[in-house]
Amino acid sequence: MKINHLVLGSTSSYRRALLNQVGLSHRAMAPVCDEESISADSPTELAKARSEAKGLSLPYDGETFIAIAADQVLDFEGRSYGKAEDRDEARERLKQFAGNRHVLRSAYSLVLHTKEGSTLLKSRVESATMTMRPLSDAEIEAYLDTKEWEGCAGCYQYENLGMNLFSAIEGDMSTIIGLPLPALLEDLRDLGINVLLEPEGPWELDETIS
Repeated sequence: MKINHLVLGSTSSYRRALLNQVGLSHRAMAPVCDEESISADSPTELAKARSEAKGLSLPYDGETFIAIAADQVLDFEGRSYGKAEDRDEARERLKQFAGNRHVLRSAYSLVLHTKEGSTLLKSRVESATMTMRPLSDAEIEAYLDTKEWEGCAGCYQYENLGMNLFSAIEGDMSTIIGLPLPALLEDLRDLGINVLLEPEGPWELDETIS
């Protein structure tokens, strides 16, 4: 089966930048699912379920493609945290996280879209452990002023000024940002898509997959 192109099922400029960084030719498409209505028993399962729902929700565009959909959930003491709705909520979360460790659960799903329908090929969740140092009220307010907390599961962007909030991390930077590249590239190679050899499609899908 020939795969004409890859689609990132996300409007995140950060995830697009990650794919561009490793030379993966793709285009973006916004998922059409209500991720807030999805629930699960754990942060790991929630991130996985949301990424699958996003990938399966993409419409077929007339050509066979594989969707890469992703989701990230912050796991603090077994509780799931998503994006803060406003500055006050972001402030309270940073106060909670300060001086403690939390885990970012970054999930992605690969979904095959053909004229016959959509098929989930693979889902995976990778984790990064983040140790946030104790923060003063003044430091929290200064960081909130940057507005980096907006639209982020942890109310911070570690790859930018958010790095100032932490004393240690355990995990891959791409997992922290929200799309685990080492695992993703491995799974794509298993499907027959070697980005290093063929950065642009069409690709011939491994016949055992189809």
